[in-house]
Amino acid sequence: MLITPYPFPLVQMSRTLLFFWVFTLPFVIENSIDNIYHCCFIVFLITYGFLGLEYVSIELADPFGDDANDFDSSGLAQIVFEDIYIILHKFDGLESAETLRLNVSKMLKKGDALEVYARDNKLD
Repeated sequence: MLITPYPFPLVQMSRTLLFFWVFTLPFVIENSIDNIYHCCFIVFLITYGFLGLEYVSIELADPFGDDANDFDSSGLAQIVFEDIYIILHKFDGLESAETLRLNVSKMLKKGDALEVYARDNKLD
C-alpha cells in the first residue's frame, strides 16, 4: 500500500464523540436560550454542520473509485493525454501524435497499470 491507512479505532472514537456531543447539545443550549424555536434552529444548524463535515471526511478518506462523487482520475488523465497529443501535433506533426496515441491505446488494452507494471518487471 502506498499510504498508511487511517486507524479505524481513531475513526470510531471520533464518530462516537461527535454523535455524543451532537445529541447532548440540546440539553446545554436549552438552559441558555429561552425561546424553543431559536434553540431548535441553533441545534439544527450545528448538527447539520458537524454531520456534513463528518460525511466530507468520509469521502476524503477514499476519494478514488467508481462512485458518482469520487474523483474522476481517468477523465482527467484523458484530458491530459489529449492536451499532450495536441502539443505533440503542434510541434512534431500528426505522425508523432498518432504514434503516441497508438502506443497509449496498446498499453490501455493490456489492462490495469499496476498489473502491467508488475508483469513487465516480474514483480510478485
